[in-house]
Amino acid sequence: MQELKSHYSGAGLPRFAPFKGQSNSTHAAGSYYHHYSADSDRNRKHFGFFDRFSLLQKIFAANMIVILGGATVGSLLTAELAQAGKFNLVSFGIIILLGVLLSGAVSFTILKISFRPFEELQKVLTKIHTGNPRARAALDKINNPDVRQFTTALNQMLNRLEENAHIIQEDQRQLQLMTAQVINAQENERKRIARELHDEASQSLTAMIMGLEAARNNAPAENAVLQQQLGGLKELAAATLEELRKLALDLRPTMLDDLGLVPAVRWLSRGAAERANLEMKLELGDFEEQGRLAPELETCLFRITQESLTNIVKHARATEVQVRLERVITDEQQPYEQVRLVVADNGLGFDLAEARAKAYRGGHLGLFDIEERAALLGGKVEILSGKNNPCGAGTRITVLLPVQSCPVDLPYGLNTAIPPYIR
Repeated sequence: MQELKSHYSGAGLPRFAPFKGQSNSTHAAGSYYHHYSADSDRNRKHFGFFDRFSLLQKIFAANMIVILGGATVGSLLTAELAQAGKFNLVSFGIIILLGVLLSGAVSFTILKISFRPFEELQKVLTKIHTGNPRARAALDKINNPDVRQFTTALNQMLNRLEENAHIIQEDQRQLQLMTAQVINAQENERKRIARELHDEASQSLTAMIMGLEAARNNAPAENAVLQQQLGGLKELAAATLEELRKLALDLRPTMLDDLGLVPAVRWLSRGAAERANLEMKLELGDFEEQGRLAPELETCLFRITQESLTNIVKHARATEVQVRLERVITDEQQPYEQVRLVVADNGLGFDLAEARAKAYRGGHLGLFDIEERAALLGGKVEILSGKNNPCGAGTRITVLLPVQSCPVDLPYGLNTAIPPYIR
């Protein structure tokens, strides 16, 4: 517990980069911004005459040139044609058409030159969108001072976002490590308690039952009250022993460690069917013949199955349940073996968003437990229920886990395939 506390305190809360003046990293980002601002001010001296004007001034000047040029050229052509006696509707239409085409070409050329600095920004944003968060706009390709200042601010913002993304992912990595340690400690404690219940408490109760039976046999036959009391104590001890055995199995069934996942899933399915009078359809195929999985993988699949069946018995009001275990290859181009677990029922179903909201408010955390256990081994969980279930009524939980489980401790670095880039 002490190690877990120290590890947790070392992880800390999410460390978002604060605003200017609150951290060294932010100070560095501010220095970055002022550095480029200073460069921008220095380089203004080397800009051409046209580059000294703002974008709005350039567009206004370009429009005025087009308007004045079109009006001047059009007036001159009209006057010449009128003096020559050739001015008519056809020549007027030709003048208008040539004016529109020429004005459009000039406007397009001037606007393209004016907005050319934004093409560099568009390339940078496209690179970031396609998964390169380190893409930055090159200031040496931008001459316009206003666009250069905007680009500098954009680069600063992208640096801050990348820094915060690093921090978020590192905190998530540490949180995953802590969660894995908690789950492992929980499983080890369950195993220890189950072993003690089986080896110590159960043996003591068995000895007590045998002692009560011997005492009952040695008691005087004419003392009916004593005989009845000893018989009642024996029955109570036997019932307590049975409850202890059930509790030990629920905590950590020995068959999971000794025999493997398939017998444990069969035991879970049989118990759920008996408790809720369910029609259980167990599909295992040749799963058992393909050999046992890693212990952490078997424990994960067992706990997810246990949680799913418990929810069905308590809340679903189902009559039919399907449990399927199989090994699959989901990607033909990059083949690697996975285990697929499907638990489906024909019950009432539930609103997934509402269930998550209740869990956030301190309700049942079963869904989070399922998703977290799968995520720690590099797996995925799909939960379809109620309106979100295309198969109709009931709930369907599908879990995919790689046979060669992914390590929790990922290399430190920015990965755009995980949050906060993908939700």
